[in-house]
Amino acid sequence: MEPVFIDFEGIDGSGKTTLSNRISQYLIDSGIPVHHARDKGVFRSEISKAIRNLTRDPRFLRMSDVTEFLLYVARDTQMIDEYIRPKLLPGNLVFCDRYLYSAITHSHHARGLAREGVDKVLELAARDLWPDLVIYCDVDPLTSRLRKKIQKVRDNKKAGDFGRKGLMGIGFREDMRDGFFKLAEEDPDRWLVIDNANSTIEESLQRIINRIREVLVQKGYPEIPDPCWAELSSEEKPLGEFASAALELCDSEGEEERRTALTELFYSELDRVSEDAPGFTALFSSGLDTPEAHALREKVKDREPGVVAKGLGGLRSEEAMDLREELKGEVPVYVAGSLSGMGKNPRACQLRLELADVVPGKIALAVRGSDSEHAWEVRDKVRDTAAAEVLMSVRGMDTERAWELRKEMDKEKYARELLESLGSIDTEEAWELRDRLSDEYLPWVLLSLRGLKSDRAWELRQEHVCRAPKIIIKTIGCSDDPRAWEIREASKPYAKEVLDSLSGLDSGAAWRLRLELKDKWPNTAVSSIGAAAQSERDWTFRWDMLREHPGNLLLAKHLVKAHRKSLVRRAKEAARKESGAV
Repeated sequence: MEPVFIDFEGIDGSGKTTLSNRISQYLIDSGIPVHHARDKGVFRSEISKAIRNLTRDPRFLRMSDVTEFLLYVARDTQMIDEYIRPKLLPGNLVFCDRYLYSAITHSHHARGLAREGVDKVLELAARDLWPDLVIYCDVDPLTSRLRKKIQKVRDNKKAGDFGRKGLMGIGFREDMRDGFFKLAEEDPDRWLVIDNANSTIEESLQRIINRIREVLVQKGYPEIPDPCWAELSSEEKPLGEFASAALELCDSEGEEERRTALTELFYSELDRVSEDAPGFTALFSSGLDTPEAHALREKVKDREPGVVAKGLGGLRSEEAMDLREELKGEVPVYVAGSLSGMGKNPRACQLRLELADVVPGKIALAVRGSDSEHAWEVRDKVRDTAAAEVLMSVRGMDTERAWELRKEMDKEKYARELLESLGSIDTEEAWELRDRLSDEYLPWVLLSLRGLKSDRAWELRQEHVCRAPKIIIKTIGCSDDPRAWEIREASKPYAKEVLDSLSGLDSGAAWRLRLELKDKWPNTAVSSIGAAAQSERDWTFRWDMLREHPGNLLLAKHLVKAHRKSLVRRAKEAARKESGAV
């Protein structure tokens, strides 16, 4: 029995780690030794781990594309020499979660390095060791992003964490995805493409195991049992019930009636998927303060308490407050985070003080930007246990009390948090700190430009937009400055946040950019109109986009929110008229 080498590829959130671990375990249970070079996403080599941490560190924003590429190759080369090659013995299977192919898609297809030079380096790194089978797990970037959001909450990862690659925006991931497809076309006998978005996990597993069983027989292994995870069909799947119903509504008569019908359909679909995908139900109901949304939260709160609690952010109803009270003992981090922006709401204030000793950092961030006495009471209460978050909580505050706090903090120890606190502050004192810390903490300096309108801020944005378009675009807000449009133009291939920066803008330039990017990022194009926008053009655009993407639940949510906004506005107008009449 010859050794077998199998590589799993895919963008972040594609499901490759889940699939490779499930397949690995089945093979082990079937009596075949499997050695996983990156079991559960963790490198077997400490050196490879260290190199990965270096390439991910956002402090090294100025790292050149070539340096980055060589570090990626060094990381994989160490894994090859230290773990993969020694394990490729007769009778062994070696699984790898990403191999040198990822360096091609990252550095050639996404960064733009010449393929010829990339291939020469990879030939030296591989020394003729290439997988017998490459399984590419494909998923659209939206599904990838949603999965990562849910997993991040489940893993209780710190909000605001980001790596160098994340500074580029979702478009970078899309370029890598296109690159994987091109590699699969170049070598179809070696590559198996799995549509992991439009298949159940059982169908994906079945397709993979079918191909692996063929490879094993070719390599002299005895035939292993078929797990029969799913029955596969080559026929194209028809539109799902939700997509079919949504498509029918797009062309139905009566504007008010179809808005109401879409709302009912949306909540019905969330209820349907709640059993198998409670995380998605919790995520899609976030930010909705309606009886239907609260009923769905009640249904999934025991299985996804963190996602439910996080989704309460900004909700002020008594039902939302009751749910916070219920979940505060189980997921206090996310309950605390949901209190941000709640101002002087009495129940929110009380809950902040209750949770101050439990999750002091999150509670400090829950009063970010507030100069109220309650906010300072919270800061004083948690300062000894959450100094960094207390400093971050004075973001945008150009007051004497806030500057006293900044001056008391260790500039080196709390450099990132200090820069975070300078957002929207354009004074000389703030710029002195930015200049002093820019060499080591450039990404946080760039983030601190949020809302700044000075020439100095615009020059810094323009200098670094090519390396960090995602965070640069977040700092311009809805600016109509000509320099803002230049930055949007430079960022549009990579950062969907370009569309976020159009929120509420109704100009010709804003609409031209929406129409240009609507196929690339349909959800963000629709959300950039703003739920409050209720013109005939706004609604025509919403319905046209849903017609093009009828199965897109997030897109439908934007229409549901806009309908809800119109109902609330009409109710308020009716109440005012009635009050005036009385």
